[in-house]
Amino acid sequence: MDAIETLLAIEEVRAVKARYFRCVDTKDWAGFAALFAEDALFDISDDVPGGVIRGRAAIVEAASTPLARCRTVHHGHCPEVEILSPTEARAIWAMEDILRWDDDDPDAPLRRLHGFGHYHESYAKRDGRWLITAMKLTRLIVDHEPR
Repeated sequence: MDAIETLLAIEEVRAVKARYFRCVDTKDWAGFAALFAEDALFDISDDVPGGVIRGRAAIVEAASTPLARCRTVHHGHCPEVEILSPTEARAIWAMEDILRWDDDDPDAPLRRLHGFGHYHESYAKRDGRWLITAMKLTRLIVDHEPR
């Protein structure tokens, strides 16, 4: 790949992650699903013991169910995107998230959560589109308010 092709690929990967954050916060679960490869892996085991989720449908279920009645704000910063080939990439994103559940939500695990950390991700270009193939969330700081 030449420099222009590499820069275009980096921008396409960055756009995928931007859509990821927007789709989570707006609860656009169809849009969220479209960002993942069918066989994607999502590792949230730092947050949820045993939390390694396999497959697009399972990832959408694992995100949409606990966040259905939760107001969220997710930000990604300082992307380190590496294009490995015309069809493979990886990235590390610094992240911050704020989650707020309603006080009267009987299923809410917490009242508030404010976290900082990193997403470690792999991407593949399939049928002309970059998709997330693997994602691991690692947290550096988590401030939370119990119910």
